[in-house]
Amino acid sequence: MNGKRVLWSVLLMCAITFVGGCGKSDSEKSGGSSGGGSVSGKEREAQDAAMAEVAKHCTKGADGWTTARDAGTSFAPVQYLRQYRDLSVEGVQAAELSDADRLNGFEWAGEVSFKKGPCREAGESGVVLDGTASVTVMRRRGAWSQWIDYQPEALRVQRVKGQWQVNPDNPLLTGKAPTPGDFARAGVR
Repeated sequence: MNGKRVLWSVLLMCAITFVGGCGKSDSEKSGGSSGGGSVSGKEREAQDAAMAEVAKHCTKGADGWTTARDAGTSFAPVQYLRQYRDLSVEGVQAAELSDADRLNGFEWAGEVSFKKGPCREAGESGVVLDGTASVTVMRRRGAWSQWIDYQPEALRVQRVKGQWQVNPDNPLLTGKAPTPGDFARAGVR
């Protein structure tokens, strides 16, 4: 437990370093950013690790990436499906690692960002995207909501002692791969 706190503290420091820029020149800052199609080396591995983690929580189908979500409580669960039309990587941004990070086993840390795209939901009544969209659209059982533009949060990814890790604290990773029962409960295909 204590080791996990240290790990997340180091990751937080890396994120602060990443956001602050750490005095890098503009050319150094732009050198660490890559588009989805032009990444190589560790950035490609980070992108692959992020997409592998997304695939554990979503299923890719003809209409997009679908995940089954369960909000509410154990006494009053709110079950619904969320579907992203596309989950394309927009870029990979490496964070600068300190000497302490390297001594702690960090080999790479950064973020994988996704392109903005349409999203919709179906299932038990509620507000689509938990009310965070620029418009208020209601979800209902038996039909998909209208599509809403959605900017997924970037996934924080790191490689520590040879293992890729993706921070699970992200809305893209809060659901599970849907089953036929999830589609039946939502009343959609």
